[in-house]
Amino acid sequence: MRRNWVDNLRWVTVLLVVLYHCFYIFNSVGVFGGIGSFSDNQPQDIVEYVLYPWFMALLFLLAGMSSRWALENKTAREWWKSRCLKLLVPSTIGLFVLQWVVGYFNALPGMAEFSSLPAPAKYIIFAVSGIGPLWFIQLLWLYSLILLGLRKLDSKDRFYNVCGNIFSTRIGVAMLLLIFFFLSWGGSMLTSYDAPLMGLYRIPFYIVPFLFGYYVFSQDKVLDNFSTKGPYAAGLFVLMAVLYAWRWYPQTYTSGAVQQDWSTMLFATMGSVCLLAVFRCYFDRSSSFTKYMSKRSFGIYVLHYLPLIVLATILKRTAINPVWIYLILIVCVPVLSVALYELISRIPFVRWAVLGIKKPKEPKLL
Repeated sequence: MRRNWVDNLRWVTVLLVVLYHCFYIFNSVGVFGGIGSFSDNQPQDIVEYVLYPWFMALLFLLAGMSSRWALENKTAREWWKSRCLKLLVPSTIGLFVLQWVVGYFNALPGMAEFSSLPAPAKYIIFAVSGIGPLWFIQLLWLYSLILLGLRKLDSKDRFYNVCGNIFSTRIGVAMLLLIFFFLSWGGSMLTSYDAPLMGLYRIPFYIVPFLFGYYVFSQDKVLDNFSTKGPYAAGLFVLMAVLYAWRWYPQTYTSGAVQQDWSTMLFATMGSVCLLAVFRCYFDRSSSFTKYMSKRSFGIYVLHYLPLIVLATILKRTAINPVWIYLILIVCVPVLSVALYELISRIPFVRWAVLGIKKPKEPKLL
């Protein structure tokens, strides 16, 4: 059974990832990557502080929940095969088919350093540096593999059932929120933020929301405790966003000092739970538009950085007012991402390599 509120929360969060990248790519607060700021002081960077702490934690949480529900209808082998197709293929083979273009634009500022390299070497460098947002699906593939191992250790779902029984009461919910917060904080403390890639992947941190999604938040008797808390959750989320931006702007929000602070983990964990409550309360419905967006949210996530970096690089070199540049990106990047998805999904092999879409099976003749 489809859970409309989960589908809606996923595609809305993906659009917020796109929105974040539209601001991040010009950030002036020292965050690794991007193509350069418009000035040294950009108040619009506050958008990044409102979004960055929680949106990827929420996507991993939703991925854990969806993994549980998928495994209720598929065998472990079927599910793992689908994970490899949907996650591993686009984040490896897809780099060499399409995402190398992202790597090319990432390398433009230092292209002179590659001038002496042969073309095949440049191509490999561009492909590897074109990972961009695909780190998420690479990590999700790894967590899926770990999950299969945990399921073998607890083949009778004892731990899952214990979690449902303990965390389905009011006292249990309070315990759940505390444990979720402290384990996430612990995972962040185990993460090294010195190297940009290690700080990006944050393996010990992101596995916490993924496993909590699988073992706890996938259970309706736990979620029922949040179903009527939408108004309070919305208010709490806004309050946390305002206080967090006020606390940390304009410090580099990806630094270890910020990411390992208790306030970041509080916003990451409680912000995610608040949005679960809000969407379960108000957005458990569907329409032709929400169904369309739900089916394409994965494609938007995988593809959006390509039109973003191409457009941003071109526009940054013009005399267009930065306000208009932001507006153009915010409007055009989602539209171009969907258009790119519709195009690629119709091209044999490319759709498999970039989006993990198999060729439809031909109907058997009688």
